[in-house]
Amino acid sequence: MHLGGLRPRFGPVPGSIGFELETQPEAVIATAASEVQAAGLRVDVVDPAEGYLETAWYDLGTRAPVPATARNLDRLVKLRFFADPLAGKTRVAAECVQRIADDPSEPERDLERMVPDSTPGRVLLDSIIARLKAAYPASKPEPPAGPSANSPP
Repeated sequence: MHLGGLRPRFGPVPGSIGFELETQPEAVIATAASEVQAAGLRVDVVDPAEGYLETAWYDLGTRAPVPATARNLDRLVKLRFFADPLAGKTRVAAECVQRIADDPSEPERDLERMVPDSTPGRVLLDSIIARLKAAYPASKPEPPAGPSANSPP
């Protein structure tokens, strides 16, 4: 977490999707930005150096970005990706949130919840995660050390 940068001080919501990729955080966020835009979402905040990406609110019904003041809460989602270095890899937390209420007296983040499984927002998030995993496949395991069964004695 970086103070004074673009990445917020809060972390992913409970229920966010965690996974590891065989690359650096900057590459994950740059690729996530491309995939999010290819899916028709608008990137609002992106900082590869800080390992953070956030989309604008997106209306799943109209398939278009909408202002934060839009009222169809059941159709609105926002995606966020947090990428942190972990022993030569990157730990990623991805979330697709929706607001549970429109209450200006509460901080927006306090009103956000992870979308349930099998909903259109979750399907969207899962498709972007699948493309990230395809872009950075896990390395193949090393063969065991020592002579193989086919080696001459």
